[in-house]
Amino acid sequence: MGLVPSIASAANPVVTITVSKWVVGLPSGFTLTYISEYEVQVDWVKGIGAENTMVRAAIGRPPTDIADGMEIYYGDGTTATSWINMETLSEPVYYRAWSETALGVWSPLYAEDQIEGVSMLLWILGFLALAFLALSLIFKKGYLAFASSGVWIVAGVYCFSRALEYWDVYFSLGFLFMAFVLACAFAPLAWRETTPANERAEEPDVLVAGLREEMGISADERGQFDFLYKNRRPTKRKMSRYERTGGR
Repeated sequence: MGLVPSIASAANPVVTITVSKWVVGLPSGFTLTYISEYEVQVDWVKGIGAENTMVRAAIGRPPTDIADGMEIYYGDGTTATSWINMETLSEPVYYRAWSETALGVWSPLYAEDQIEGVSMLLWILGFLALAFLALSLIFKKGYLAFASSGVWIVAGVYCFSRALEYWDVYFSLGFLFMAFVLACAFAPLAWRETTPANERAEEPDVLVAGLREEMGISADERGQFDFLYKNRRPTKRKMSRYERTGGR
């Protein structure tokens, strides 16, 4: 609404002319519905006097105007789909909508809403868990692998708690993290020091046979020797020629 300054004349000393201008209303009922980790449904009710609606989005900040950010929709409808991979985002996605008249006049106000990306906490937990896992592989320490498992468990529990709101993103990540828990829990088995029984059971028969021959073990003593050898306690002794050469 605007006022034109008063105009004075001889017939009518003071004439006040009032000029009214209608400005289109902003969209109402602007809502975001999480569909999947790649899809967000955007709904609204057209503003009063609106011909078209412009919906734009930006990551980490709201769009500043009708030319800023990513164009999600422009037209005379009341719903749109936003295709954004939420699993790769650690910041919220902000949406804003403006109305446009048939004459191209835009609403000065806008409707807005936002949807959360993957929490930064998950990225921190993931980095920490991978660091523990890498150290456990380098130094072959079981407690580091178990520490990594613990961090993955925390991340998984957090994901399942958030899955009530953002089902696909956090539910799938939760299962992924729990898979890492199992991998880390069983990782020490790949590099742990084998027990004497396991170590001897994996040795070639030719090595044991060579030791029996070198030590002069008779056929009657063979069974007892094999049992004692395979279950012996490791000692710091000088390796025999057969142990050094693998029976060759």
